Amino acid sequence: MVQETLDYTGRIEPSQRVEVRSRLSGYLQAIKFRDGQQVKAGDPLFVIDQRPFAIARDRAQANFAQAIVRQKLALKQLARITHLQQSGASSSDELDRIRSEFEGAQAAVLLSQAELRSADLELSFATIKSPISGTVSDHRVDIGNYVVGGTAQGGLLTTIVAQSPLRATVDLSEYDFARLRQQKQLPERIQIRLDGVTGTQVGTIDFIDNEISARSGTLRLRTSIANVDKTIKPGSFAHVRIPVGAPEEKLLVPDSAIQSDQTKKLVLVVDANGKVAPKRVELGGLYNGKRVVLSGLSADDKIIVSGAQRVRPGDSVKLSTPVTGA
Repeated sequence: MVQETLDYTGRIEPSQRVEVRSRLSGYLQAIKFRDGQQVKAGDPLFVIDQRPFAIARDRAQANFAQAIVRQKLALKQLARITHLQQSGASSSDELDRIRSEFEGAQAAVLLSQAELRSADLELSFATIKSPISGTVSDHRVDIGNYVVGGTAQGGLLTTIVAQSPLRATVDLSEYDFARLRQQKQLPERIQIRLDGVTGTQVGTIDFIDNEISARSGTLRLRTSIANVDKTIKPGSFAHVRIPVGAPEEKLLVPDSAIQSDQTKKLVLVVDANGKVAPKRVELGGLYNGKRVVLSGLSADDKIIVSGAQRVRPGDSVKLSTPVTGA
């Protein structure tokens, strides 16, 4: 039985990749990781000199305390003037003025409170933490250098890539996507083979793009690989094999027996009289190193496997190789 497949090549990609940059500008004070180390989300990576931001936080904290004191004083004045106005010892205009001062004091408390939160946030940004779990690259800035932060174009400090899971992305042809779509459900197991690595990895389809590219006529398909032992590295070259349809009995021929005539694929067969004749075939994917024949041959046909370049249609031959089903 032969399981027809769609065979593509692609690259292994991390499921997450982050460029680590500073939100703040300042002098780099400490590096908290070893180059190439495994890190967890939240682990400290770099420390920018915290002293200027600590001073700004303390100043904001003092302003907040002053605003609280002014608010309390304005509240007492408002209570006193309200009492006097009720007894006729104060005018309504004076009450309105004091009430306005109290409301201004309340607004000042809210403003200073927001400034304190902002200062606390900036101080926390001085310690740059890992946003994801993964493998960190080498540090790109040494201790003592001035780091420009706050923009996407700021100096790159390092990069982090998630090692598990990984992804392999391929560009399906429109024809192959149509064949895949005809199935009742997508295949559950995708075979992925890596150059220089013995055996295959098993992946699952986790994403198919929402439109076919008008420029290339292809559709992106992405598979996910668990990579629990983290032996696969992002960037590896991958051979992705996607099963199509149910296993069936098919004819198989070696690739060496297949010839091309412009856009047609041919094999040379030997008839009952020992004469060579071409037969046009429709081919599928590879299976155990041999090409699947979808149509054009029967199990009784005898094909020329080797030496096909030395014979022409109409030549007589003595030996042939039968095609067998699988």
